[in-house]
Amino acid sequence: MNKPRSSEIKCGACNGTGFPPVRQPKPGRRIYPAPCRKCGGKGRVIERE
Repeated sequence: MNKPRSSEIKCGACNGTGFPPVRQPKPGRRIYPAPCRKCGGKGRVIERE
């Protein structure tokens, strides 16, 4: 039995990580970004045909 094809693709805004890239200010400090707005933090978006 074949698997159904997934209609989800990697999010282009966050590159599939679920979080947008953030520049860190200096060593020893860490900024944790909010989840990606486009994919909601999943890292995948539904492909629209």
